[in-house]
Amino acid sequence: MTVPSDLRTEYGSLMYFSQQVEALGGCAADIAKSVGFDLNDLTRSHTSLSHETYCDLLEAAAKATHCKHFGLLLGQHNDISMLGSLGQLTLNCSTLEEAATTFIRYFNMVSQGEFFRIEIGAQDHFLIRDVFLPEPFFSVQAQDISLHEIVKIARAICGDQWQPSGVYFTHKPADVQPYHAAFNCPLYFNQEFHGIAIASKDVVMPIEKACEENKQALEKQVAKMYMENKKSIIEQTQQAITLGMITGDCSIKVVANSLDMHTRTLHRKLTQHATSFTHILEETRRNFAEYFVTKTSISIFEVSQMLGYKDSTSLSRSYQRWHGLSPSSHRKKSSISKY
Repeated sequence: MTVPSDLRTEYGSLMYFSQQVEALGGCAADIAKSVGFDLNDLTRSHTSLSHETYCDLLEAAAKATHCKHFGLLLGQHNDISMLGSLGQLTLNCSTLEEAATTFIRYFNMVSQGEFFRIEIGAQDHFLIRDVFLPEPFFSVQAQDISLHEIVKIARAICGDQWQPSGVYFTHKPADVQPYHAAFNCPLYFNQEFHGIAIASKDVVMPIEKACEENKQALEKQVAKMYMENKKSIIEQTQQAITLGMITGDCSIKVVANSLDMHTRTLHRKLTQHATSFTHILEETRRNFAEYFVTKTSISIFEVSQMLGYKDSTSLSRSYQRWHGLSPSSHRKKSSISKY
């Protein structure tokens, strides 16, 4: 597994990238070139870019245009149509809860670099956004564009006057006014997660535009597309393990459950591909460990926590077995070789 370009993102959110850059006085071609991206790819069908490049492109645009809320502005151009058949499917779900569950189920078709999950609180349901790659790949611009798109999608389903209970950000911009103008609802900055809160009563509210016949037809179409583009069981397991690392549990039980199968079924499928869960877990940890040790300044303790080890000593033992030297020694050696 390659870190981090293995995770792909569709071009939907970038449809108006060039127009937004030019509106701010920038040069889209120069910005794209600076991160190794070909703007002509935006006009080609059935193509995608790495999630790392997607984030780099948005951050480069924000810097080049001197607009710290570039992602927010870009998100205002996008709507549910960018989801294609998946967007039409959510519009025909019976409730917002069903629409959200359907969106989450098939979101991998749109982006493999981020995912959504639902947590239920006392008065609200929270649609929380997470990314498969933590720091240093966190992108404020990607967070802003994603949250704005989610609110616009929900309003397309429930009506333009619908309001979330709140939108939560893990950062706080120097100027919050553009955010209040764009979302027009309660905003919470410097939070421990990013996502939107939906009043529990709204979750079960019937959707007026819903059509069961259309939903069934669209679900068959979307499911077929999903299966045609679905990753191999090995790649699915790698991604589920990565998700488990983020959420704090990458055990086989949790991974199998996220793939909607029993642990015995997962074992059998992996055996048919001449591999095992233990081997994939080991390789996934090894690839991420090497990347974070040699390419970032994240502390060894934090790396061990991110990869699901009980402590840094456990990581160090594995790292010594993989590379013949400790994480700290490898980091020092890698740092020296850069100069």
